[in-house]
Amino acid sequence: MKTADIRKHLNFRELGGYESADGRKVVHGQFFRSGPLADLNEEEMAYVKSLGIRHVFDFRSEYEANEVPDPDIGAEHHLINAMVDGSGNQVQFDPKSIEEAAKDHEQANGFIEQMYGNLPFCQAYKEMFEVIKAEQTPILFHCSAGKDRTGIAAVLILLLLGVDEKTALDDYELTNEYRKELIEKFFARVAHIIGDDMELKQKMQAFEGVNRSSAEYSLKTIKSRYADYGAYFEDVFGIDKEMRKKLQDKYLI
Repeated sequence: MKTADIRKHLNFRELGGYESADGRKVVHGQFFRSGPLADLNEEEMAYVKSLGIRHVFDFRSEYEANEVPDPDIGAEHHLINAMVDGSGNQVQFDPKSIEEAAKDHEQANGFIEQMYGNLPFCQAYKEMFEVIKAEQTPILFHCSAGKDRTGIAAVLILLLLGVDEKTALDDYELTNEYRKELIEKFFARVAHIIGDDMELKQKMQAFEGVNRSSAEYSLKTIKSRYADYGAYFEDVFGIDKEMRKKLQDKYLI
């Protein structure tokens, strides 16, 4: 079995193979992203256990994790919600919760911007990057659908390794291909609500898929505070120029 053989709607994939600005490529088998591990079937689970993953980062809330607990894959498990509000309270960000929040369109826009604006600075990612700094890979990170909290984490790892913005955002948006069947089923269920309103349809894509603009907002927030990504990684994660080069030499070939 290979990573590509895991059922696509589970959004299980890795970051290996993406090209950095200097022409090197991210090594395979070090950074895995996924939807909930509990959805893996027996064969898929056996394959994931064979990958030698040392750390699992579960970016869901305690409530989400208690509803669908992660199975033990033989790795150190870190449950730390990547979504918190301005007061540090945990926020549910599974598809069902997003749909509920989106009933009021104006309120939904503010909710999405607040959450995506906070994500690049969350404690969960700080814990993840501590493990990466210590070179304790392979790691696997996931949330309830492997698309929002997981997607931004993947974008940041790729940017750290020198992959350009467009490629990192393309990986984020690739979720829509992996979860295409789920997205189409959702749109069929709410077709009577959407009608011919393409703007509404675009917004509602976030219920089961992603909107590139959301990830772009996260990056916009970073750039509003820092001169470049180097300054961001150093200030937020303690990864200075020397350490960043060390990590790139480790994880690029």
